[in-house]
Amino acid sequence: MKATFLTPPPLDGALAAERIFGCNYGIYPSPNIFVLILAAILKETGFEVQLKDFAGGKRSREEFEASLAGDDSQLYLFYTVFLSKKTDLLARDIVRKYRPKARFVFLATEPTSGPEQFVAEDSVVVRGEPDDTVREAAPKIVRGEDLSQVLGISYWKDGRVIHNAPRPIIGDLDRLPFPDRSLTGGTAYYNPKLSRRPYTAIVASRGCANRCYYCVPNSLDFAREIEYRNLDKDRRKPPVRMRSAGNILAEIRQMKEAGYRSFFVLDDQFLWSEPRTLELMAGLKGLDMEWACLARVDRLLNEGIVKEMAEAGCALVALGVESFNQEILDYIKKDVKVEMIYKAVGNLKKYAIQSEINILLGSCPLETIGTIRHTVAEAIRLDADFALISVCTPFPHTEFNRLAREKGWMIAPEYQAIDPMKQSFISYPHLTRAQLEREVRRAYFRFYFRPSYILKRLRRLTGLRDLLAKLKAAASILRK
Repeated sequence: MKATFLTPPPLDGALAAERIFGCNYGIYPSPNIFVLILAAILKETGFEVQLKDFAGGKRSREEFEASLAGDDSQLYLFYTVFLSKKTDLLARDIVRKYRPKARFVFLATEPTSGPEQFVAEDSVVVRGEPDDTVREAAPKIVRGEDLSQVLGISYWKDGRVIHNAPRPIIGDLDRLPFPDRSLTGGTAYYNPKLSRRPYTAIVASRGCANRCYYCVPNSLDFAREIEYRNLDKDRRKPPVRMRSAGNILAEIRQMKEAGYRSFFVLDDQFLWSEPRTLELMAGLKGLDMEWACLARVDRLLNEGIVKEMAEAGCALVALGVESFNQEILDYIKKDVKVEMIYKAVGNLKKYAIQSEINILLGSCPLETIGTIRHTVAEAIRLDADFALISVCTPFPHTEFNRLAREKGWMIAPEYQAIDPMKQSFISYPHLTRAQLEREVRRAYFRFYFRPSYILKRLRRLTGLRDLLAKLKAAASILRK
């Protein structure tokens, strides 16, 4: 049996969608570690597996079609997020021309959210957390066997879509295989905020325990969350599941042996219990790896933890700041105080860890031009190393989406794919869509094109390759 994970080039006239978080268009290519875990699982079940990432490799439609002409895969798998839906469905049609007997699997957020849009006689949707479902379903799909007992799938039978019962979430993440990074081949994945290469990513936990009302977690966690609500009668978020420190460190040692020198932890929140964090930092200290992660500001108030992170090779932490207005933070259920932001970034600076602050404009009706400009001014005064600025988007299955529908803030009845780094899907009576789009452009120029900021970044360059990586990222932002 032969299976191919396909990430086609953009076929819908848009840029290539970023698929790990799934809510913007990619600025730089990063390996989809969720797919590489599934690839390792399929290998364990007897499949010959390949990964074809045409978007990450910046390869054309012509190269995509040429590769299909000589391919003999029986199963093609698409990891589909909101922004890649059109491209992936178009890619299926193209594959059908070359491989009319092939079978398809769609998974991740968009197929979990609306399986009916993807299911066909030759296509199955894997909903929610995909690992055990793919392991069970893939051989049956290829062999044409009965799928009625496979939990967590939607499929075609007797002229209609059948939705099997949800699959419970995985309790022990340590039992999953490590991602098969050998499949990435020569694709030039990089992160311009990290200076060392080769670069990869890792996942140390699944889920987030917090209640931010706009939140779209990473695409695996979001699919997990959407499906769990079909299983839980109270429609709560699924519980957080964490890999053990020993299991994580074993994977990082394997990465180092394979030649990797830097990695990004993709968890929505990396810093959980203090004992687990300290065990991880102790294990990382002897590995000489450069790494980055995402963390809440309230997890960085302990200066001792930040010191341990720095000594363990942490180069950057991305923080969900959203706003410097306390009333807005309270409205969106961020559950942090503005002063915590300053304390967290101050701790990072003290130990020479770079900070990326994520800012959301228009996250609630309390937002005004004044609060936006205050937030941008405070971000500049804080002198964070990077800022990712977007218009808050009412993605389906979020509380913000429900509220925006009720209040009439959305510009269309149903969410449509947009780029939140330059477009707005909301418009308040006092703060219009056009104003929000103007302010996000203004914010990027104010933050990144200060002479003091440019000089600081130039001083931190580690060489020509680092310069080229940062220029590519800057060019992507300017195109937006």
